[in-house]
Amino acid sequence: MIKNRLGKALVAAAMLSSAAMADTVIYPDYSLIGIEGGMTSINSDVDTATMSDSVNKTVQNIGIKIGAESYNYRIFLTADYYTNPDSSYDYVGTYGGELDYLLNVSTKMNLYIGLNAGIANMKFKAPNETTKRLISNPYYGADAGLNFHASKLIDLEVGARLMMLDATNTKNNVTYTFNNFITGYASIIFKYEMH
Repeated sequence: MIKNRLGKALVAAAMLSSAAMADTVIYPDYSLIGIEGGMTSINSDVDTATMSDSVNKTVQNIGIKIGAESYNYRIFLTADYYTNPDSSYDYVGTYGGELDYLLNVSTKMNLYIGLNAGIANMKFKAPNETTKRLISNPYYGADAGLNFHASKLIDLEVGARLMMLDATNTKNNVTYTFNNFITGYASIIFKYEMH
């Protein structure tokens, strides 16, 4: 008899807590598709047996992001392609995800801050080498910016993104270490209601 009462109490508690949790679950309000373009500084170090040098290359980037937004949160899956820093590069690209928190500054604008993580890929040839080098390493970082509501279903944003990585490639006693990507960008985001 005590087991039955205890069992009924547990079932009732589970039902009440699941009902309470259902009220706090965040359901997406909008599906998002965005296109972005910007300028990125790729920072790296080159170390040999006799010297060490830091290299900063500025490139253009274009990307796409697909995600969802609800209340003050949004999440994106992202892919970015970067123009080659010079003729020694075959490609530079990143793909990953972003999670942003939206601060409602006014009815026409949000300030957003967020986190990002993913994979950076590149293929390049060092001077005086005949074979290519490959980089495929994880990155993590942060982003922030302003999101302007051009209409109910179109947002324009300007922002900055930091992606930190520790990608190292050593060959023939020459080590390339890629430290970070710093990007300034603008994007247009199309919103689709999810009802």
